Amino acid sequence: MGLSFAIPIDVAMDVQAQLRSKGRVERGRIGVSIQEITRDLADSFGLPRPAGALVSMVEPDGPAAHAGIEQGDVIVRFNAREIEGSADLPRIVAAARPGSRAPVELYRGGALHALEVEVGEWQDPEEEPMRASGQQGDPLPNRLGLALAEPTAMQRRERGIESGLVVLRAQGVSVRADLVPGDLVLAVVVKGRQTRLDTLADFEAIAAELGPGEQVTLLVQRANGTSYVSLRAAR
Repeated sequence: MGLSFAIPIDVAMDVQAQLRSKGRVERGRIGVSIQEITRDLADSFGLPRPAGALVSMVEPDGPAAHAGIEQGDVIVRFNAREIEGSADLPRIVAAARPGSRAPVELYRGGALHALEVEVGEWQDPEEEPMRASGQQGDPLPNRLGLALAEPTAMQRRERGIESGLVVLRAQGVSVRADLVPGDLVLAVVVKGRQTRLDTLADFEAIAAELGPGEQVTLLVQRANGTSYVSLRAAR
């Protein structure tokens, strides 16, 4: 079950206008790491139902931090759009215009709060070209449904990384594992063996050997946090 959602006409027109005027699309960011709300978490945080995005980390001095968003907040509405699941928030934030002020509704301490955040801009540093697995718009050939790229020099400096591959696109099993563009895949664990990802060739060699339904674990960095994510290769 992959993602399927409609793009509002006004958003599509805005994207086209940006491409015509700037040759690129500006994407919003607020500087948080998030996770899915389960029934147990909803009960623990005093939520009426398991919906929203749980903030697991707030980037210091980022847009969310300046707006007063805190670790443990559950964002349920952003820029007048409902957040049903954690995967909704990155898409909705990315569609917000950098520099605009977006209203945010969140639960904290079992009570609903309203804040406003000034949306930052997700940088494609220096517009440097990235060597990528797969081409934009083409079907992804690997069983993990991931298009990855080697980070640019500026991305390495800004994120303080020496290895890893940046997620450009995710579909299929990777979407269900909550991977989103901008995540950094540091390593792959298959059959108990962890392999650090330094180049695209490292990833492509592993992906090519995966069997249908084979268990895979990825070490993923998002913002300043890292976690292991398990998924099964597509059949």
